[in-house]
Amino acid sequence: MNDEKKSKEQLIDEITKYRNLYSELEGHMADFNLMKPENKPFQDALKFLSPLAMELLGLPTESDIYDFVLEKLQEVVKDAYIIISTYDEDSGSFKVRDIVGITPKMADLAEKLTGVKINDFNFPQDTLDQGSKNFLSSGKLQKVEDGLSYITAGKLPSKTYRMIEKAFGVDETYVMGFSFKGEMFGSVNIVTKKNGKPLNINTVETILNIASVVLQNKMAEKELKKRERLLSLVTDNMLNVVGQIDAEGTFQYISPSIKTILGYDVEEILGENVFKFINLTHPDDQFMVASAFREANDSYLPGSVQHRFIRADGRYIWVESLGNPLFDKENQYKGVVFSMTDIDSLKVAEKNFRTSLEEKELLLRELHHRVKNNMQIISSLLSLQTQHIKDERDLKIFESSQNRVKTMSLIHEELYSSQDFSHINLSEYIQNLTKELLTSHIEDPGRVKLTVNVEDVRMELETAIPLGLLINEIVANSVNHAFPNEQKGKIIVELERDGNAFILKMSDDGIGIPEDIDFKKAETLGFQLINSLVNQLDGQIEMHTNNGTRYTVKFKELDYKKRF
Repeated sequence: MNDEKKSKEQLIDEITKYRNLYSELEGHMADFNLMKPENKPFQDALKFLSPLAMELLGLPTESDIYDFVLEKLQEVVKDAYIIISTYDEDSGSFKVRDIVGITPKMADLAEKLTGVKINDFNFPQDTLDQGSKNFLSSGKLQKVEDGLSYITAGKLPSKTYRMIEKAFGVDETYVMGFSFKGEMFGSVNIVTKKNGKPLNINTVETILNIASVVLQNKMAEKELKKRERLLSLVTDNMLNVVGQIDAEGTFQYISPSIKTILGYDVEEILGENVFKFINLTHPDDQFMVASAFREANDSYLPGSVQHRFIRADGRYIWVESLGNPLFDKENQYKGVVFSMTDIDSLKVAEKNFRTSLEEKELLLRELHHRVKNNMQIISSLLSLQTQHIKDERDLKIFESSQNRVKTMSLIHEELYSSQDFSHINLSEYIQNLTKELLTSHIEDPGRVKLTVNVEDVRMELETAIPLGLLINEIVANSVNHAFPNEQKGKIIVELERDGNAFILKMSDDGIGIPEDIDFKKAETLGFQLINSLVNQLDGQIEMHTNNGTRYTVKFKELDYKKRF
């Protein structure tokens, strides 16, 4: 671009850039004590070479800078070999970039003597100790006594070096690194010839120091552009929108991903107030979002909110907005950094799952309802059948079977009216079960007092069904046999936790069971069922018959057994 075509602002920016870089260059010179009065020849050279600095600053690439430096060195260095090495990041080594002053025949001779092509000479950076780094990055053109051996890191026999130096007419060897603030990124070796012109050390040092500053600046620009490209790659392709709002609520940054996710251009958001975003929220969610934003501002704490947000195409989607307050070193509030994530597919899946779950709950509720109805039908059939039974023993058998069916039916009735289809409330269930037994077996339920003390426990069906049948058998046994001839009494049912187990206690103060009866070996159906149900619960049972009958059953809740 010609200067005539550049805007006033562009020219001012470029002048400022060059002025800053030149000031940095002078500072770099001062670091090496080159600005002291006794270094006036160097300072004169610096003024003389200032146009060179401007030319270097205008070069676009590192390669152009190295080429330019080599060209200028050739103008001021006569009767010498110039070798420029640069750092190769991939191999971590310094490699020969340019060699000036060597003819093809000399290169062939060097290859024959060393067995290595000159351009293939390299040495890893980690072979340089700190002393060598300090030596090379001193900003001075240093004379080295070891000559070619120093340049090639002593890779060849001393005899070979002497042969090369003699064949090439080598006199003195100088070295200086391309460096900035201790960081090495290349070097220059100047090998003078015998009977050649004297080396203008000050001018060479000036050229190389200026080049070092410019190269460092160019590499920093390159690294910055690399990071900017990486940042753009990330922000353009991230799966959420990221932004920053200042203390006044104005958007200072919004990631380009807003175009992909929400359909808006970055320019539509930058400089706008945060309430523009709030206004793009679904009307039903605006109060919630505004409250969350105010709360985050007031508390200075991170916050999140899920809400609906309108895309540029007019379609609402669900998003989750996360915000984190920003503070400076003085702990002054500076705004908020936030992210907005598209969770629309999750919300749709959640809605579908909820619908499916509700359908399954309705199905399970209907299933328990039908099981309960079927058991009630069976109970009614048994009741009808008892009207035709004359034998007292057979009648008792039918009535006991009817009670057992009612006990299982009652569980499904509890589940039908519950929100949890896998557990029942034992307290309610046992209360209802024992009352049903009392009213169905005793014409005057008032003559037998029933006390039920059950902890608030929810239990799976796997355990609840055999437990309910066990309570049915023991209470029914008390109701039928403990209080003959209209005798009054009481029945107590207790259930409590004991660590990870349960203790069931059931007692009556009736006439008791004859002491000569071993209930664990009794052949009556009731006792057989009691023992069988205790075994099904993996429990232990004890019975005492003094002053009535008392049962103690200890058991644990059974593990659920998968049916599929």
